[in-house]
Formats: sequence, structure tokens, C-alpha cells
Amino acid sequence: MRYGREIFLATLLICIGTVAAYWFLHHQPLARERVQLELERQRATQRIIDVLDFKNEHGDLDEYMLDIEQQRLAVDTALPQQMFQGEFINYIQQTARENQVRLISLMPGAIKEDDSLPLERLPLRIKIECDYFKLLDFLKALEESERLINLEKFSVTSIGTGEKLTCELNVVLFAINEEEDINNDAEIFDGGGVARTAIDGDT
Repeated sequence: MRYGREIFLATLLICIGTVAAYWFLHHQPLARERVQLELERQRATQRIIDVLDFKNEHGDLDEYMLDIEQQRLAVDTALPQQMFQGEFINYIQQTARENQVRLISLMPGAIKEDDSLPLERLPLRIKIECDYFKLLDFLKALEESERLINLEKFSVTSIGTGEKLTCELNVVLFAINEEEDINNDAEIFDGGGVARTAIDGDT
């Protein structure tokens, strides 16, 4: 029995290592490039719209304009001009429920300016409990989110026999950097509901 349990734990650690390697060796190097491409795409789309506005009276461009508008909406969803952290927190809670993941805590940090891009960053510390396959489903759902996010930290520990895992993730949510002041208030989820508010970096 002991030998079988050691094999199971070794296999589990290999699986967890594979997930971590995927995020940090494949997903992470592309994340900032994706942010830059989204910004460039947004600027290009706006320039096209500006040009077409002048040419619109010279032909039937309705279908093309609709396509451009759909692209603009997709970019605005990925990188909105406001953080909408409450909506994203609700998305994480709903995603956890749908994937049968226990959300232990969800704590946003303070919104700050990105060091190299004209963006605002909102870090979120997420702690969940689930088995290995539910963890994969949860990570896939986050990756497929319409919002542009970046996973900056990922750690997993086994519970008891190793079938249950506790996972801590540091996720960053992005929004377009605006000149006006940004409200840094954000709800904190403690596993049983909203506990308090993080203000000015209070974590």
C-alpha cells in the first residue's frame, strides 16, 4: 500500500509539474506580447474606423463596418477602459462553481500602472481546493476568458492522500490606462462571501 501511494504521489507531482511548466514556459512568454498586440490591434482598428467614416458615403460598406465593429468590441472586451473588477470576480466565482472547484479565497490588490505598457494592472490572489483534473478545467476556463489576464504565480500542495489539491494563483487583470484617477476599492472573497474592501494596496 505504501509503495502504491508513493507511486501515486510521484505521478501527481509530475502532472502538477507539467501544468506549471505549460503556464510558465509556454503561456507566460507570450502573455506580454499578447498584451502589446492587443493594444496595437486596438489602435489599428480605431484608425480604420476613422478612415472609413470619411469614405462611408461613397459605397455600401455596412458589412465591412460591422466586421470592424465586432473586432473593436472584442478588443474592448479584452482590454476595456475600466477595470470592471467586480464582474471579473463574479466570473471567477461562477467558473469555480461550474468546474466543481472550492474557492477558498479571492483577494484583489491595488490597481497600479504597468511598468512598460500603457495599462493598469489589478493583481488577484486566488486560493482553491480541488482534484487534479478539476484544476486543469479551471485553468483552461481562465485562459479562455474574454478578458486579457496573466498568471504570474502558481503553486500547488497536496492534501491528505494527495487526491485533493490546494492551489494558489496570482492572476493579473488588465485595463487601458486612463488619465483620470482610478478607484482602487475591490471586493475580497473569503470563501463565504464578501468580507471587506482592499484600498490602496491593503492585502
